[in-house]
Amino acid sequence: MPDSGRYKHLFSPWRIRNTTIDNRVIFGPVCPTWVRSPHEGVFTEQAVAYYEERARTGLGMIIIGGHLINKDTIYTPLGFPGLWSDDQIEGLARVARAVKKHGCKLALQLLHLGLRSPTPFLKTDPARDPDEYNPYMVAPSQVPAGEIPGGPTPKELEEHEIEYILQCFEDAARRAISAGLDGVEFHLAHGYLPWQFLSPFYNKRTDRWGGSYENRLRFSVEALRRIRKKIGDGPFIGYRINSTSFWEGDLEIEDVKRVHADLEKQTDIDYVSVSAGVHHSWIHTPMTFEQGWEREYTRAIKTVATKPVLLVGRVSHPAVADELVSSGDADAILLARQMIADEQWMTKVKEGRENDIRRCVAANYCWRAVIRGSRVQCAYNPVVGREAIWGAASMTRVYAPKRVLVVGAGPAGLEYARIAAARGNDVTVYEREAQVGGHVRAYGALPHRQQYGTITTWLAEQAAGNGAKIKTASPVTAQNIDAVLAAERPDHVVVASGARYRRDGFQGQTGKPIPGWETGNCLTWDEVALDKASASGEVLVIDEMADVAAPLTAVKLAKQGAKVRLLTKWPMIGWETTAEVYLHWILTYLYEAEVEMIADHAVKRIDRGQVEIVNIYQPSKARWINADAVVMATSRSSENAIYHLLHGRGASVEAIGCAIAPRTVYEATLEGHRAARKLGTAQFGKGERERDRARSHIPLSYNTSS
Repeated sequence: MPDSGRYKHLFSPWRIRNTTIDNRVIFGPVCPTWVRSPHEGVFTEQAVAYYEERARTGLGMIIIGGHLINKDTIYTPLGFPGLWSDDQIEGLARVARAVKKHGCKLALQLLHLGLRSPTPFLKTDPARDPDEYNPYMVAPSQVPAGEIPGGPTPKELEEHEIEYILQCFEDAARRAISAGLDGVEFHLAHGYLPWQFLSPFYNKRTDRWGGSYENRLRFSVEALRRIRKKIGDGPFIGYRINSTSFWEGDLEIEDVKRVHADLEKQTDIDYVSVSAGVHHSWIHTPMTFEQGWEREYTRAIKTVATKPVLLVGRVSHPAVADELVSSGDADAILLARQMIADEQWMTKVKEGRENDIRRCVAANYCWRAVIRGSRVQCAYNPVVGREAIWGAASMTRVYAPKRVLVVGAGPAGLEYARIAAARGNDVTVYEREAQVGGHVRAYGALPHRQQYGTITTWLAEQAAGNGAKIKTASPVTAQNIDAVLAAERPDHVVVASGARYRRDGFQGQTGKPIPGWETGNCLTWDEVALDKASASGEVLVIDEMADVAAPLTAVKLAKQGAKVRLLTKWPMIGWETTAEVYLHWILTYLYEAEVEMIADHAVKRIDRGQVEIVNIYQPSKARWINADAVVMATSRSSENAIYHLLHGRGASVEAIGCAIAPRTVYEATLEGHRAARKLGTAQFGKGERERDRARSHIPLSYNTSS
């Protein structure tokens, strides 16, 4: 049970309408992508496992993310669930039964995207009935989606279409309650359809649905009234709204205060969930923001609210959550990305293991996965989406522990050590550097990215806490491998030695190093980030990766006084960061640091202190620039010589993570976790591979939950 003296406010019971909730910790609405097909919109058994894994820890409530009320607002390829058909009720009911048997209350968001459902590749799929969808978006007015290139423009809704959508909202609410939920949440935030009616930025109408404030509010008032009439007095109704838009011409906090006061007067609502931002600005806050940063907005809403006000915003520590409640700035705390990062948050808090919490680092890999058409994932929690096979209840110690040597203490090696040691195996990790972390440590050393580095700090602490021995400044080489093996006597060796960035500028455009690289002062970005090398004067940073590495390295060097040029062959700087919504911040830092940005160019050759660059679309347009140093953010090559050496000897050895192929922390931790779960089976015995493949997910347990 929780220590009521420590977090007495957070763990105090409260009520929403007729529903008593045991505590004030809520799994907030995030993308619920656990459907078979976007066209069906039906929850799978994985949805049951995903939500039940969190409910059984003692959460007060779960608010499931957006359920589409209308099939024509279909979203991403792997989709959102829907409530446009009675056929979708049973899938939701299975989730409700699983969640509520643990005493956790359950609600969901009712969502219509309006102009933000521009998915023509789904709506105009020639393999489907051409009459299945309207091949356009709808909105109050023909205002383009400003955050999307080309600005897709919606159809302006007609009166009968507005009436149909209102009917869809009330029918979807009825289905949610019939599935056994305690309440519903009307999604009036982030620039989706109800906000599009509310905001003068989007709503240019002159009829009863637009123009005056009262007319713009009408859609939400009408929807909420109809929902209440349809579901009756028993279930609760809340709504989510963004307190501010961070965009000129859109609604801000004083406007939203007025909206909430009027919604309380004109409709029978029971709570408001306060968020921030709209899609044409930003929603998913970066890692530099402090926990509970949105409290000033909830505090403002509470000055006009008589109903509970829910707060979200980077909260990961229970002490912060408790203080936000005790201060009166919020009545309950929504954990959104944090509950993806660690589904066992409540268990750890109740057991007094706050230091064991896997903190969300706001890498926004979760949103990146969804926006790219995949399912919700976490940068370093491989259990997400795999709760049915890797959940906490699946863990038991192995019957025959193994002695295992792990070479490399990056994310793959540390996750392997964490899980393997927790299962009772004898694990020793050798790391050549004086500190653990691999490429994560380099990313965490960049400006504005310090929190990212805590990924491997946490993994190392957990691995050591589970009994793994980590030896830093202990390289394993072809010269000393026999001595290491003699000292450790491992049954199995795991090579997680990662990959190295190349100083020669090797990359996929040419399939070879940059000519003349050996004549220049060439460095790698991670050397600069980790202060293993310095660069001054005129510096050229070459960016092939298009992520945060090259831009933030350029910012660091500029802040140190260098004159920095950042060059990429891609059409824009930081291209890969758009899906993580970090492009906004990266470009802000670059402009503040006065870094010169050069897109559409590649390096033709290096000649000592000069570099010839060429426009890749006009190869005749070449020019020379000075470069006292050239910093490479190009390709990586796997460091796996030890694996090949041992494999050639017939030893029990495997490679994981970037030692196989250079990738991200997500693949590294996934492979480390997967491989460690197999340790202790007969996988490495000859002739038993098929049997072991079937046994790869045996029950496990360990003292620090995954």
